[in-house]
Amino acid sequence: MNLISDDISQYAGSLEDFKPDYTPIKVWSPIQMYRMIGKKTVIELDNFEPIPELHYALFSPKEGKYYLKEFPDIPMWLMLFYKTDEDWDSYDTFLNSFRRYVSDGNIFLLLTPEQVKDTSNKLERIGAGNHLPGDGKLDYRLYLKIVKEVLDYESYKDKCKNLTGFKTVCNQFEIRISELWKEAIKLKELLNDK
Repeated sequence: MNLISDDISQYAGSLEDFKPDYTPIKVWSPIQMYRMIGKKTVIELDNFEPIPELHYALFSPKEGKYYLKEFPDIPMWLMLFYKTDEDWDSYDTFLNSFRRYVSDGNIFLLLTPEQVKDTSNKLERIGAGNHLPGDGKLDYRLYLKIVKEVLDYESYKDKCKNLTGFKTVCNQFEIRISELWKEAIKLKELLNDK
């Protein structure tokens, strides 16, 4: 790893400078900062925790630098569903900034070889548990889409059960989740045919 240090931070000039200690992965969703606990494979909010000792690179387009940061121990429900105030407290400030950086494409996961292996093993267990063909390993991007849809559905069922059209919206969630699993199966079949 080839980082530059000053009085307040550590940074790199490119993502290559974090190798071989870390594997940089673009963050498309805050879900990527979390992992499923232990051997659990059921996708539900209570089964997720922040990846321990997780680092990420925050890209500053103005400076052209990738700042090394450590992800705080923020519960997933807070990251995904907490409605923030513009300047209420430190959590709100961090959440607003982090969410904006993710949507701007300026966050990169920095996974250790052990964290990469753990993520890969978990994708295999989740895929095998849902009867994906071949090695059963679920595609990472599809995994993120499925988790988002399932957790949004869980949140909707919890907060909106008394709203008009509740059953219709639930049905729409179930259809989208089913379509994503069909897409995962189709992708595995295509890869197995090659």
